[in-house]
Order: sequence, then C-alpha cells, then structure tokens
Amino acid sequence: MFLEKHSRFFRRYRFTIRPRAKSAPALPLVAAPTEYSVKDALEKAIRNKKAEAVQPNGDRVEIVATQHDQAKGLLTLLLHRTSPTAADPSYRKRVKDKIQVRHGTKDQDEDQAVSAHLTIRTKASAPFTYDFVLEEIPGLSMSVIRPIFGILLRDYEFPYLDKKGEEQATYSTVRADGVKSEGLDSALKKKSSLSYITLVRTNIPDAPDSDGLAEPQTEKIKYKIVGDINTKDRREKLNNFITRARKADWDDIYIEINLDDDRHRTVKLDREEEASEILFVRSEQVAVSVELKPCSHDVLDEIVSCCEKILSKP
Repeated sequence: MFLEKHSRFFRRYRFTIRPRAKSAPALPLVAAPTEYSVKDALEKAIRNKKAEAVQPNGDRVEIVATQHDQAKGLLTLLLHRTSPTAADPSYRKRVKDKIQVRHGTKDQDEDQAVSAHLTIRTKASAPFTYDFVLEEIPGLSMSVIRPIFGILLRDYEFPYLDKKGEEQATYSTVRADGVKSEGLDSALKKKSSLSYITLVRTNIPDAPDSDGLAEPQTEKIKYKIVGDINTKDRREKLNNFITRARKADWDDIYIEINLDDDRHRTVKLDREEEASEILFVRSEQVAVSVELKPCSHDVLDEIVSCCEKILSKP
C-alpha cells in the first residue's frame, strides 16, 4: 500500500484507563513532573526501551517520543514500525516505449520504517475516559498499539491509601474503543454501497454426525448483495432478511460496506439492531500542505493540527 504525500487518514477512539484496585484513584493522564501519571509511565518506558513490542513476523512497533502541548490540552505520541525483512522499494518510469525500473537500497544496519501519530485530549471526556485520534498507517493499528499500553501501564505501579488508611500499590488497565460516527443511511447517501452479508451461528441444527470424532464449532454463510440497496423497497427487504436470520438462530450478522473513499468496513449488527440503525467507525481523510514522508523522526505539528481539528468536532 502506498502512502500519499499530502494527505492522511485518521480515526477517532476513546481510551478507558482504570485503576486495577477499585478503591484506588484513577491515574491522571498528565501531572506535575514529580507526580504519577500516564505520561510519566510512557516516558519511563521509552527511556527503558520497554514501550515496544515485537510482532510475529519480526517487525518492531515502538513508542519513540511524546509531546505535551499544555496550552492546547493535547498529548501526542510518535510511533514507529520497523521491518528488518521488508523488501527494498522499487521505482519505475517510462522512457519512450520502454519501462525502466530502479531499485532502492538500504544500509546493512537500517530497517524500513513507517511512523504514525496518536494525539490524546488531556481533558477527560467522561470518568476514566480520554478521546484520541490515530493517524492510520498500515501496520500501526490499535490492535498492535494497545498491547504496548497495557504492558507499560501494568509495569507502572503507583501508591494509594486503602479504606483502612494503609498504603497499597496498584496499576492501571487500558481499553481502546473506536468512536462510531457514521450511520448506514448517511454513508449510502454519499455513494457508499453494501457488498456482502455474512451470517454466523454456533447452534448448527443439521450438522453431520461425526460419531464423536469432532465437534461442530461455527457455521458461516455469506450472501452477495445484488443490485442497488439504496431504495426503500430494497432496504425493507434487507431488514426483513435480518429479522428472519435472527429467528433462525443465527448468532452474528456482519455487513460489509464499500465506502465512497475506496475503503471498506465490516460492521457487526447488535442483537436488536436494524440495518438502518447501524453506526460504525469511519476514518477521515485530511489534506496537508507539507510533503509527508513515510517515517518522521519528530512529532509533526501539521499532523497534530489535523488531529486537533478532528478532536474538536462533536
């Protein structure tokens, strides 16, 4: 996948950071230098080279820097993903009727790298909860970033007084959830489309008898949407189909949405949800005037400004 020079995609999330001990106070996101905070945990982990995780393929994901803008109430993290085994990039051009290809090379001690910014609003939006925006870069999704947060916060113990007034120590747990910001009706009006419906269930009424050799786990069936779904009649048929699937004991229903920005989302329907009520997490593309490199050494103010604008939206 190629990264564009003058634009990036961003996605909104929420961190929920709670103390492991229920009677302990929440660890603040930022605090004075001599006090305990999430920011202090991050910076200590970076200094000790523990704000990182090696992926199954040998790639390394790490938090390499933090930047706190107290005036704007933003804490930004810079993340890198490096690959020691990635193939060197190639470049091509057409000269008259011939194609010429040039291969890039790296030094012996270098790894290919990409970077992403994660900007958090330091004012809690709810108890234990902080809104943040992640710059979407292939290989730097929340699925690989959140475990790093979990480990470094688990290793960062802080003291508190229990109900008896005795000093104890605890740590923080973290969860990250995408902020659902787009409805299906709105997406379809923007020239998005539905492509597939997938049904999944664990109660399989007609599963072949294996005579004790094996046990059935899940049954899955995938339907391809035929024709335009964006009409009243077709939408009613979609809702009726979902209702019949629920009555037939299908546990999970997934809808694949092709978005107008050439991306797609697979959305799981809640038990009582109709298709028209679906909300899903959508990425937002933002253009920037400066040329963006695949990997940056420092936090980029242009990217932080993009995140700030997205965080300022309701």
